[in-house]
Amino acid sequence: MGIRKMIAAVTAAVITAGCVLSAPANAESLLDRQYKQRLLTVTQALRNDEDAMNAVSALGKAVVFLSVSDGKSKAKVSEASAEDIDTAVNKAFDALNTAGTFPKWFRLDVVTSSVGYTYTKFRSSFKEAMKGSMRYGVSFGDSSFERALLETQINAGGMLDYEKGEFSWTRVNKELAAMGKEKLSSVPKKLELFKTKSWFTENGCFARKLTEGQYNDSGRRDFGTDRASLELLAAKSSSYLASICDDSGKFVYGYYPIDNEEIEGYNTLRHAGTVWNLVMQYEMTGDERLVPVIESGLAYLKEHITYKNKTTAFVTDSTYLNVGGNGLALLAYCTYSVTFGSAKYNSLIRALANGIIYMQKYDGSFTHLLYAKNYKTARDYVVVYYDGEASYGLLKAYEVLGQEKYLNAARRAADCFIAKNYETLNSHWIAYLFNELTKYLPEEKYFEFGLKNVMENCTERTRAGIPRTRR
Repeated sequence: MGIRKMIAAVTAAVITAGCVLSAPANAESLLDRQYKQRLLTVTQALRNDEDAMNAVSALGKAVVFLSVSDGKSKAKVSEASAEDIDTAVNKAFDALNTAGTFPKWFRLDVVTSSVGYTYTKFRSSFKEAMKGSMRYGVSFGDSSFERALLETQINAGGMLDYEKGEFSWTRVNKELAAMGKEKLSSVPKKLELFKTKSWFTENGCFARKLTEGQYNDSGRRDFGTDRASLELLAAKSSSYLASICDDSGKFVYGYYPIDNEEIEGYNTLRHAGTVWNLVMQYEMTGDERLVPVIESGLAYLKEHITYKNKTTAFVTDSTYLNVGGNGLALLAYCTYSVTFGSAKYNSLIRALANGIIYMQKYDGSFTHLLYAKNYKTARDYVVVYYDGEASYGLLKAYEVLGQEKYLNAARRAADCFIAKNYETLNSHWIAYLFNELTKYLPEEKYFEFGLKNVMENCTERTRAGIPRTRR
């Protein structure tokens, strides 16, 4: 070895040894630092929320839940209570047991209010409630929060039978045990139902406060409606849809969240709507990776279209022909035609639009279902959404083909919906229809109905309470 190489080797060894010897004995791991950084992010957001801090103060104690997930597995949850928020947070953090879980998603829940229930009262309140509508965490036994679960744990774990308003105590105890809590030895006579304010951070960049509404408007990250936020959501959702589409163009229909099992069966109407959304997402994002998924999805849909004759076609859904299915298929094929400047589906678009007209009645309304074997009426009416899908699809066919009969058919449907006060039926598809119709027929009655449709449904949502019947 040359003298220069020997000097370099000795120098490197000395530097390395110095680094090792000077490193602190209690140096934190990268995982530890990630956890602390995420904890700091969410707790700073809490402390900056004056309303939340006042609510904790009014409660007389601090009750904190911390949840962490690697983005693929069910979250680990810890809970702690104390007289002050700092002590409660530190106790919950110490109990989280960070080993082995990368903190991609980190969430803080702080209890801000609670109300006592007897188990009997609870059962009567939530018996036959809409599935998933119970938006309260539960402390089992009393208000000590020694054995408490978040609403998300209860619903995601299938712990509440919404038909009977009863808990599955086996599942409750399993979740308590996973949190290191003592199991329940008997059915508690009392429950404490509580609400939380919550913050969520993804990869620790910053914390988002979660929504506090009802049903699907509870616990969401509100990304806003600015262009950058919408493009981010479109990119992420389209990437997910592309990942669950196989070579035949068929999507994974869905998963049961409790046990992660794939949902059996398939719905051609939902397939058509999914492809339509992918085309719109491509239009927004320009992501070329979506193109083969869109092409295969449209090809799969084409295989599930049956022709009555050379110029009239229907989307098949099991043993039925569904007027809404034709509408959704038109949205997919027409939006593709406009976005890609293609005429290759024009004959199919014409046949599907003719299928809708075949199902339109003299007053402008539609027969919703036909039997596939003989084209006779199976059900005259199913749900208002089918009317909106069909008539909106007709307008899209008019946009592509320019044939007046499709515009006239959509106009007849719209006039029927006005006469029958469809603004009371809470249909976003009807809103889409009238918005589109005013582009071609800017008549006062269509603008007026569109505004009434918005105002009526906003008012209805405002005064709505917990539904007492299951859907």
